[in-house]
Amino acid sequence: MDRSDRPGGISRLWRRGAGLVALAAVAGAALVAACGGDDELAVTGLDERGYHDTSRLVTTQWIEDNLDNDSVLLIDLRSGDDYAVGHIPGAVQIPRSAFQVEIDGVPGLIPPAANVASELGAIGATAETTIVFYDNRGSIWGSRGLWVLSVYGHEDVRLLDGDFPLWESEGRRVSTGASALAAADYAFSSSPNGDIIAGWDEIVAAIDDPSVLVCDARSPEEYAGRDVRADRGGHIPDSVNVEWSRALDEDGRFKSADELRALYEGEGVVAGNTVYTLCQTAVRATHTWFVLSDLLGYDDVRVYDGSWVEYGNREDSPIDS
Repeated sequence: MDRSDRPGGISRLWRRGAGLVALAAVAGAALVAACGGDDELAVTGLDERGYHDTSRLVTTQWIEDNLDNDSVLLIDLRSGDDYAVGHIPGAVQIPRSAFQVEIDGVPGLIPPAANVASELGAIGATAETTIVFYDNRGSIWGSRGLWVLSVYGHEDVRLLDGDFPLWESEGRRVSTGASALAAADYAFSSSPNGDIIAGWDEIVAAIDDPSVLVCDARSPEEYAGRDVRADRGGHIPDSVNVEWSRALDEDGRFKSADELRALYEGEGVVAGNTVYTLCQTAVRATHTWFVLSDLLGYDDVRVYDGSWVEYGNREDSPIDS
């Protein structure tokens, strides 16, 4: 009730062990337009931010306007307990483990395509479904879901600009009833994209390559080796540290393109280079990947899926602190 299979790059990794409420309303609700005979969900309300591409980002107002749209599936990546207390009406909850598995002793890696397809089919998704992720902190886990589906080729996957606390703070409807959707036969509709994923070998090779930059999305304490979450602490030599949360405003929404550009360029993360992102288990790293690739338009951004949990546990990993 209301109260208000793997691509080549992945195969290698696997073998290696591998407020604005009013502004949004003025900007307009989502529009449905005909395009080549197919209905296409338009994205509105973000133009004033100056982003390179908003096709995979939606606002709380967009979600509000599409709550009754059967082609849109909201996926809640918070805990089951949080979901039970209250969630966006119609959203289904799946565990975060749907997008991370342990492979050869390395936790947090991307699951095989068949595993992900099974999870999506169980909640009624098809290849034609518009999937929108949200969570409880700046879409950090939502970005992981979006990245995984982007690797495996789901055509229309999007991320909430903000999080559930933002939705609630705006006084929007919240449901406590579980959403039960009929299961479907899900299959990915295109080939996997190995160009947005990197492994340990590529990361090590990047250390001496001036055309490649490693952007570490962890906290400064982790980067400096004072907060150690693997056998060894520190950072990859010549990597730069831009903590993922610095890309967000206080309300959990992304900062404007001008602010983001100043942030990343100020730390040396500039367009034109190949950029590898990492964190501890490639969750924060996917958030930075989305910022750089979609919002700022960097051409070649890849997520190091093994991240520090793999890198810091290998004795042969070059490390600075």
